[in-house]
Amino acid sequence: MSDTASISQPLKNVLQGLSDQRPVPLLPTVSMFAGHTVTEAELVDFVWSADPNDGGLIQLRLALAKWDASAELTVQDDADSSTEPSTPERRRAVVRELGLSDSTESKLAELIPIHIGGEIVISKTFEPWYDKARRTRSTLYWDDYEKYLTEVKNWPASLIAGLDRSTTSVVERLTDPTRSEVKSTKGLVVGYVQSGKTANFTGVAAKAIDAGYRLVIIMTGTIEILRSQTQRRIDMELMGVENVLAGQDASDPAVARNLDYQQDEEWLAGNFVRHSQQALDQPGATRIRRVTTHKNDYKNLPQGLSQLRYDRVDKRKPLNDPVNLNHVDAYVVVVKKNSSPLKKLIGDLKPIQSGLAELPALIIDDESDLASVNTKDPKKSAERTAINKLIREVMEVVPRAQYVGYTATPFANVFIDPDDDSDLFPSDFVLSLPRPAGYMGVQEFHDIDIDWDLQPRSVKTSNELAFIRAIKGDPATDPGNQKKELAAALDSWVLSGAIKKYREKNSGRVFRHHTMLIHESVKNAAHEEAADIVRELWSIGRFGSSAGLSRLEALFDKDYDPVMRARAGEEPVPPSFDVLKSYIGEALAEMTSGGADPVLIVNSDDSVQQQQEALDFDKGKVWRVLVGGAKLSRGFTVEGLTISFFRRKAGQADTLMQAGRWFGFRAGYTDLVRLFIRRDDKVDLYEAFEALLLDEESFRDELTKYVGVDEDGRPIVEPRQIPPLVSQHLPWLKPSARTKMFNAVVQARSSVGTFHQLSSVPSRNERRKHALNLSNALIPMLRNATTTVDLPYVDSSTGKPSSQPALVGIIDANKFLALFETMTWHPEYLDVINPLKKWITGATEDGRIQDWAVIWPQARTNTDAGFVELEELGVRAPVWKRKRREGQRIDFTGENKRNILAAEAVPRGEEADGLGRSQTRGALVISLVDDRAVTDTSPTRGDITGLLSLRAPDKAVRSKRGLIQYGVLVKAKGDDVSVEKVDGPAM
Repeated sequence: MSDTASISQPLKNVLQGLSDQRPVPLLPTVSMFAGHTVTEAELVDFVWSADPNDGGLIQLRLALAKWDASAELTVQDDADSSTEPSTPERRRAVVRELGLSDSTESKLAELIPIHIGGEIVISKTFEPWYDKARRTRSTLYWDDYEKYLTEVKNWPASLIAGLDRSTTSVVERLTDPTRSEVKSTKGLVVGYVQSGKTANFTGVAAKAIDAGYRLVIIMTGTIEILRSQTQRRIDMELMGVENVLAGQDASDPAVARNLDYQQDEEWLAGNFVRHSQQALDQPGATRIRRVTTHKNDYKNLPQGLSQLRYDRVDKRKPLNDPVNLNHVDAYVVVVKKNSSPLKKLIGDLKPIQSGLAELPALIIDDESDLASVNTKDPKKSAERTAINKLIREVMEVVPRAQYVGYTATPFANVFIDPDDDSDLFPSDFVLSLPRPAGYMGVQEFHDIDIDWDLQPRSVKTSNELAFIRAIKGDPATDPGNQKKELAAALDSWVLSGAIKKYREKNSGRVFRHHTMLIHESVKNAAHEEAADIVRELWSIGRFGSSAGLSRLEALFDKDYDPVMRARAGEEPVPPSFDVLKSYIGEALAEMTSGGADPVLIVNSDDSVQQQQEALDFDKGKVWRVLVGGAKLSRGFTVEGLTISFFRRKAGQADTLMQAGRWFGFRAGYTDLVRLFIRRDDKVDLYEAFEALLLDEESFRDELTKYVGVDEDGRPIVEPRQIPPLVSQHLPWLKPSARTKMFNAVVQARSSVGTFHQLSSVPSRNERRKHALNLSNALIPMLRNATTTVDLPYVDSSTGKPSSQPALVGIIDANKFLALFETMTWHPEYLDVINPLKKWITGATEDGRIQDWAVIWPQARTNTDAGFVELEELGVRAPVWKRKRREGQRIDFTGENKRNILAAEAVPRGEEADGLGRSQTRGALVISLVDDRAVTDTSPTRGDITGLLSLRAPDKAVRSKRGLIQYGVLVKAKGDDVSVEKVDGPAM
């Protein structure tokens, strides 16, 4: 038997070339590269014994992840049917084509599990071109970026495969850069706050340059610190050492003095990507020229466009002919969305406008909902906001420019008038990125869909208890309380810093950054006041004294120790505070390495520039307390953020959402993160974030329902049809006055495999309407639920089987519709109810829905719920506590997840206890909830609100196209608005 260590390099070499094509028998090829026979047993031994960072094992993970997820790959299963991506059937088929046995497949599945989940794309039909380009043109920049992510950033294979897939989904929808006709496309990529959008657009830029795009303009936010941060990422991960040096000798002192990164730790450590000189000299490989630098935004070129040369090798052919494209450099501009640099760029482009007509260009607009969207009412003025006007001007000057916006808050972008071809509406595609692994988002800070009836609430089970610390009131009216709360947050920052130092000593981790963010106001004066308080607290904190240590020990015992023991996972946990003591001094030394106190104020470009040295996360360690507002609330990544102190109330949903800097990646210290956030009787920002971020999830869920094409290959929904969906699904989010310019309204709508939770009932003070809903509709429905059953389900959070007691029965479809018609809803929810009602009516009339199963969840014990006598039914009915969302929301929190799971068998047409089986039967889940603000006493009949969730039978949808039907928006009298008819088929 050969040495299994000798398999690594041959396996890596084989799979690097193989992963971009279909799998072929692996062992013969590996044996040929190894120079000796490699058996299947040896391969398995290698996979199980190799270091996790072994190059061969990493390449195997990456290849399997690509084959698992590929939508283009046709791999047959045992029945000679094509397998779906990201399924066990696909993995088994791939391993079989690799010539490996079933036992090896099962071992690989255990070590390298199938990654499930991907991007959601709503798109026009597009002309395929990229697959061919990928096979026939250079892939240098993407290949080297993928290698960098694997070997330097240590990304898991599933993430890299997902990035490959999502960036291809973007690039393939752009126009082929060699296309003879001019065609511009516009798209939008929706990610999560601080979730890796930069990595995605870096990958898109790499693939675009490989494919033939020769001008890439990356527009960042509105402040220089964000632009320079993005420039460095692009230089480090895309440009590479060779393109940054541009032929200069880094050892030359004169060159070194002017080099951006001569003191950058990552540059000095050799962690910038490298493109070998040999690869750059190959035919078809393209050099990238930097037009902007880490220190400098775009400036006028000294001789017009003398530095941006696009000389054609064959002057008889256009610039975008492959003969010419393969011999010209690509230029990359990283520019902030500020009028001055954008005007300079346009000014330098205009003199050769005739030549630019053949230039394939890509505009990447980061934070595309900020500054880019025109906010002036077109009915009142022909003028546009400055940045919107300048972006449009760039696209006019470079007619082959493709526009891709990136944002975590997409509503402003999808509410742009889709009928204005010159504006930035994402008319060609909207792509929603998957939630990345290791990301701390709303699901990690909030308790979403947790059934507290089935498990105790503790720091182990409740994210709120583990991570959230309430602060109260307004500093202007209670400065003493502000000081006390800031002191508690500062203690948490010091203690968590000491724990990081302990973990560095007892693991292989290094925590370069450790930060605390204070965001209470957008006013500079408030920042100064808060900074002065923190400086005072720092000076009197005496963290190393007996009094300070006693205070930190109490915090350790009460807060950090129980949370660590419940949530640290494999991270080292100090066995006692006594063991941790010695690390407090190390943490304090890091915190004061730049001065007597760690406080930095960041509230304007000037102040940022003055403190750039101390706030440069790329240059060195940053262990600081950052006090600021808007400048640190959008786009800019606060590295090492562990303690957040947030009291700012924002009036707009996207502004508030973007302020959530505590969302992101917290490898090695998720259990140490704390969010101090305002929660009192006037403002509950924690609940506001939960509502807003869940609405963001709802937007993604809504897109998921209508993704793909129908039986004729046409998209079910195109981007221009998204605005009506958003305005209906999120009734609290009122679009701008330009909503009347949307091209269509939804007339009828349903979905497959999803319950419609109809929880937007009239407001609490409209008791009469609630009483009528209950007596006229819901109680007559509940009369049919007379059979007691235990409905089985699998708990989605634990994977364990369970059951839900319920009363069940069947109601005729026409009778249900008559009762449903009598129900009253919040007036702003009718845009949801009416299309759903119309779809159900049509499906009932033609027999696709014949009856409904009424499912009335019951309490397990007398303590599970409140109870009220329902005389009409002669029963003591359970009344559940369900939170009515306040403020702008008009709905309740969702139906208990176990009730939905327990009802799913019915619409799927499966056998259900007490109900039988039917392909034409839908499911109705009815819950009675206590609609009082305070629920510390027993409810009465007048306190009850009834909530209804329904799911039509899956077989009721005859085709994907039948899911949704559009009608024409009626033009208001006097409005000069043109709309286009976009109808689905008759129902």
